[in-house]
Amino acid sequence: MTDENAPTDLRRPSDETSGRGRRALIASGRVAAALVAAVAASALAVGVLLVPSPSAAPAVPSQLVTPERADQTLVCAGGAIGLARGDDPAPTVVADPVRAAFGPGLVEGTLGASDAAGGGAAVITLPREAPGDALAAAERVRASTPDVSGLAASECLTPARSAWLVGGSTTVGRTTWIVLSNADVVDAVVDLRLWGENGPIEAVGATGIIVAAGSQRVLPLAGLAVDEPSPVVQVTSSGGSVAATLQTSIVRGLDPDGLSVITPVLAPDVRHVIPALPVIGLDAVLARFSTDGAADALTALRMLAPGDEPVEVTVTLVAESGALGLTTQTTLDPGVVLDLPFTKLADGEYGVVVEASAPIVVAGRTSVAGAGTGSGTAASSADVEWFTPTTALQPGQETLAAVAPLSGGQLAALHLLAPGGAEVEVDGVVIAVPPGAVVSVAVANDAGLRIRSTALVHASLTYRSDGLLAGSRVAPPPAAAGAVTVLPG
Repeated sequence: MTDENAPTDLRRPSDETSGRGRRALIASGRVAAALVAAVAASALAVGVLLVPSPSAAPAVPSQLVTPERADQTLVCAGGAIGLARGDDPAPTVVADPVRAAFGPGLVEGTLGASDAAGGGAAVITLPREAPGDALAAAERVRASTPDVSGLAASECLTPARSAWLVGGSTTVGRTTWIVLSNADVVDAVVDLRLWGENGPIEAVGATGIIVAAGSQRVLPLAGLAVDEPSPVVQVTSSGGSVAATLQTSIVRGLDPDGLSVITPVLAPDVRHVIPALPVIGLDAVLARFSTDGAADALTALRMLAPGDEPVEVTVTLVAESGALGLTTQTTLDPGVVLDLPFTKLADGEYGVVVEASAPIVVAGRTSVAGAGTGSGTAASSADVEWFTPTTALQPGQETLAAVAPLSGGQLAALHLLAPGGAEVEVDGVVIAVPPGAVVSVAVANDAGLRIRSTALVHASLTYRSDGLLAGSRVAPPPAAAGAVTVLPG
């Protein structure tokens, strides 16, 4: 291959050489002129060939240096949010979370300033000088008030400059909060873009939102998208990074049910995997939620293609090994949110694989209902949960996963989906995950799980009891800083 940067030798014979040639011709006379000229030309050609070309640039000394690990920070969104009663209702925390955090030498703090009375995010930091680099945290909250009831859980998040929040509703009886937490030392300026079932939503006040350093903003989504059944929100931050979540709750008639914390999709993609989308007691769900036509009760996927062209989508519901799944195809109109319901699913543990012809965002929704009947807080529990896609855990890489604390007969399960199959080691126990199947195993709560796989695997957790359901994701460890080449200045 030719080196375009190598110098090219385009030099001509020097004046001194040409002079010697002329003197030789005169001294030899006209008879020898041609012969002497030929000899001189040959000598000149040989001389040009023998002149050494410039050598390559001298080697510059360099050194490979691995940067010191930076502090790792996770932000946990906080408690269940409702509205304080009275003449001036304002957001207030109606149930406090419980949290599990794991990592050698971690430090816990809080964001004391919040728009929600009694609120504020927890901040989990693993200092750069800690003896290890593993960090994971998750929290769980159980609310039971006349307006907010249900079980919610979420993994604590690494703050980011961009996030996509898929889920919730602002129709009658539905409340959705946008929660923005800034653990940075500088203010963040946040812009929101919104889409709904009829396309992009032009919202006054959606740009230039200041989230002060060390504070939390809690914004009602209904103030930006009124009576919207299928919102999607893109969060973009400049200045500081933020941890962005949605929190949703539902009141059907007199019955509060359906508390969920929705964690973000990092970016649109052509492939998404949701390891857990359980279907539990569908008949009981439809009977319990019939008071408002069973709106947002069915298991469904919410999808948005934010580009300018229609997108072809294939959705595969992956069942446990030996059970029947489901594959369906649909087309997404650009900029229009679609809720795709599944009306004829047998009860079971499902995962979801979504493949699209262009980048999209997606999340899944499912519901549960308890065995009892009645109205009000004395009735049996019912719940609605949103599940967002996970990032694949890489082969051979150990991942630390936090299982949130539970109580009152609640159980935790780990869900594994490996598209090509894998053997997954969980705290020393090897679990075979067949290709095209999801595997669910019971795990201890309030625990840190160490996970290592032989192939790509997606993992998430669910928490459940009669009429209650919540979930959190297992995230890969943050990418280690690679070695860089340092040149002398």
